[in-house]
Amino acid sequence: MGSHCVSELDRVAWIERSTIRDAACLTMVRDSDLGRVAESFGAVTSHGRSLDIDEFCEEAYAYQEKHPMIGLRSVGDWTLVVEDGGGQGVRPEVLRRAARPEAVSCYWDEDVRTRFVHAVDGVIQTSFEAVLPEYREGAFPDALEEHREQLPWSQAAPVPLMLALAGRVTGEVPAEGWLGGEFHTYPVAPWPDDLVSMPLGDLDGYPAEMLTALRAAGEHDQRRVLRSLARYVATTADCMDLPVVQRILAGVRPACAEVDQTLRELVWSGIWERPALVSRNRLHAMQVLRQVMHEDSRSALSGVLTGVTDVRGAEPAAITAIVRDELPG
Repeated sequence: MGSHCVSELDRVAWIERSTIRDAACLTMVRDSDLGRVAESFGAVTSHGRSLDIDEFCEEAYAYQEKHPMIGLRSVGDWTLVVEDGGGQGVRPEVLRRAARPEAVSCYWDEDVRTRFVHAVDGVIQTSFEAVLPEYREGAFPDALEEHREQLPWSQAAPVPLMLALAGRVTGEVPAEGWLGGEFHTYPVAPWPDDLVSMPLGDLDGYPAEMLTALRAAGEHDQRRVLRSLARYVATTADCMDLPVVQRILAGVRPACAEVDQTLRELVWSGIWERPALVSRNRLHAMQVLRQVMHEDSRSALSGVLTGVTDVRGAEPAAITAIVRDELPG
């Protein structure tokens, strides 16, 4: 192990005796606008507070079952985002918004899981487990190899190695003083997960012949079924007042960001503001309606039919009848 590498690791060894040594995520975002960075993480900026690192960790622990929390402070031309036990900073849904132009995240938890992520212009360039750096993912998985290979990756603890690599990428070596003083802290209403492609296979609670007919239908007919199911869900859960729902039902494709923002607002209102039962059902309905946005109509149908069972008041028999009425023949 070269003396230069030892020096780099010595400079970040403080992390192993810090408040966040057991589980944390540190993200460096090349943007000095703290408010913009906070919003890219899904912060509820109306509920911000100034806390020191110990107070922040206590609050994050107290609310861990309700919502994540983030703490921010400026470090040169970068913004440091701290999470105690959280992992928003390694989510593609967050980095797509935060890495404008660049972000570096180091994640670790009590189960010895780790993740190093480098993103540029909203795209994850490279991502890997610190203990298995040879298995890299991303648009350019080898982009940091020149930096990484100069560190003793198989001979030192993974967290200091990640921090040392982050220092090489950003030009800002993580220092113990970064955790001193006050942080701008916020609760987070997380950005929803990206929609995934799902085959329209056999689904419990629905007649096999109905699913067969749906699979055989053309995209135009599948989209007509989706619009009718969306109207049924929105009516059942009393969501017709939401502007984004009105556009979906009118056949207008709203921006994904608008749909995601509406979903986040429902998540937050379900935690703190509205009666839990009403709020939760509207949230479930909005999660179903978001599936309608999937570019692949079969995946959209699979997501809607799977998720609608969580909407209170929605009946499988009614859903089956809607599908049969909308399919030709």
